Amino acid sequence: MWVPLFTKACGRCFDLLPRVPQPVTLVSLSFAEHHVTTTFKRNPLEQAMRTPNVNLTSNYLMNQYWIIVSQKTPAFLYDLCLRLAGQKPRMMRIVNRLHKNMTLLEYFANRSWVWRSDNLSTLLAKLSPEDAKIFNFDIHQLNWPEYIENYCMGTKMYLLNEDMSGLPAARNHLKKLRNIRYVYNTVLIVVIWRIFIARSQMARNVWYFVVSLCYKFLSYFRASSTIRR
Repeated sequence: MWVPLFTKACGRCFDLLPRVPQPVTLVSLSFAEHHVTTTFKRNPLEQAMRTPNVNLTSNYLMNQYWIIVSQKTPAFLYDLCLRLAGQKPRMMRIVNRLHKNMTLLEYFANRSWVWRSDNLSTLLAKLSPEDAKIFNFDIHQLNWPEYIENYCMGTKMYLLNEDMSGLPAARNHLKKLRNIRYVYNTVLIVVIWRIFIARSQMARNVWYFVVSLCYKFLSYFRASSTIRR
């Protein structure tokens, strides 16, 4: 299985983390997601267009939803700002090219692949202790958090040619992107509210029921706290 990490086109880089051959211990996807996101939050990219985030899903509809909400809509808004500023739009073209390239890998990305490593294990078992120390290729000894961090930092330094001296400015840029994300999510929630709740009596009834239930729970909790005192 392949894990897309980040996209080079907009200051991030979509690379691939290869699956480790069987029968060695595999790294869980959630583990890899956590360390990739954490690394790029500590050491953000200088020209990032979005806050670092990795979402994996096997649901096709959910995947299409996140593509529209998290990729195509922001790219469209960014291009709109570029047009208003008199510049040539480019983000939608980049996103479409990215998805076209990912489609070529869809057959391999949506299936599980197993490579046997019997010969490798046999060779490792036949090595003398001295040779095993010199020619160490035992994947069980790999420090996965360190490996993933080095992988991400190598992307930043050698693929995107970013210097570590630019970290303070990159971190300030990341704070701005985080604020933009909060505003975007707030606007998205308001739009969803207007479309799916404000125009539907059934949706309003469900919403009012949930709000009243939460209010009753808080009232009960407050009353219980007062009685205990």
